[in-house]
Amino acid sequence: MKKTIIWVASVCLVLAVSSTAHAQATIRSITAEDIKSTHGDIVVAVHGVKNNAPGYDRIGDALYDVIYEYRVQTTLQSKDHAASNGGKIVIRNRENGTVYREDLSGDTPASLDPGVCDTYTTILQIGAKESRFLDYLAFRVDSLSFSMSSQEELTKAVKEADRSVFYFEPVIFQNWPEEYLTVDDILVPGTFTYTEKRALDWSLGEGQKEVCGYICQDARTSYGGRDWIVWYAPEIASTAGPWKLCGLPGLILEAQDVEGIHHFTATMIRSAVGAIVRVQDAGRETTRRDRFIKRKNESGGNSFDNVPVESITSISVIKNDNGGVIKLNGRIPIRNNGHVWVPLELR
Repeated sequence: MKKTIIWVASVCLVLAVSSTAHAQATIRSITAEDIKSTHGDIVVAVHGVKNNAPGYDRIGDALYDVIYEYRVQTTLQSKDHAASNGGKIVIRNRENGTVYREDLSGDTPASLDPGVCDTYTTILQIGAKESRFLDYLAFRVDSLSFSMSSQEELTKAVKEADRSVFYFEPVIFQNWPEEYLTVDDILVPGTFTYTEKRALDWSLGEGQKEVCGYICQDARTSYGGRDWIVWYAPEIASTAGPWKLCGLPGLILEAQDVEGIHHFTATMIRSAVGAIVRVQDAGRETTRRDRFIKRKNESGGNSFDNVPVESITSISVIKNDNGGVIKLNGRIPIRNNGHVWVPLELR
């Protein structure tokens, strides 16, 4: 008997599954009731849904899900993306996206201030061909909408997503269309989509470590101006991974850029019978990756920078303990947690 270890935050569940010593990993079929009874409302899964729901396009069917904790090392910001700090200021360099301390006397900038770490919960839905990676709160809303759950449940989930300042905005479809990535994202004041070739140049290493109960091997690649080291599990037959990191002979369970700024770690693997869907958006504009990344980095992420006044028809404000969210034109969120935005892609 092989044991699959499923982690939720700091809690570990050990589930027995049958396999031979050298067989591919098999994840036990877990029902939504199993998960809810153990972890309350932390998991929302759509099981057995076969019909399309209004407002969604069905891309495929998920075989299992992987929950990832995504952490970003950042620092505090002020109104002008700078904060006083004992005779120094902390600013974001818009040319290369790095965050550094700059001494007012002219000393050389130091490395990234490790004092603030933003944490997000994300999910990877893995299908037979295509996969989808997105924020967990977005997944909840899509799951409840697609399964046509009660309006009360859906309204609660939407409000929670709208209020969150730690929300992973892009939705990435891996191998959709085949051999490509499709990315849906926000660039205030609109929504955009682009495709790019699913082809990373991987260098396989010989290092090993255990992640989420699986023995993983290391691999390295460069993408978007950052160098990455990842840990993948050869016994899980999937080429998927967090964000845009994919294409290895095994599921990627951990990934970190070599500077230690961005870090994805799998915390739970579960079987799932649900739909991989895409939100219908008539206002979504098709663009190119290079153009989108350049414009988003220049604007500091999703902020009011460079937003034409004439494009604004309405503004609403949602405040919470961690900052606040501005809803532009009733549909575009601008989230502010008081921390400097550090892009995953520098170019």
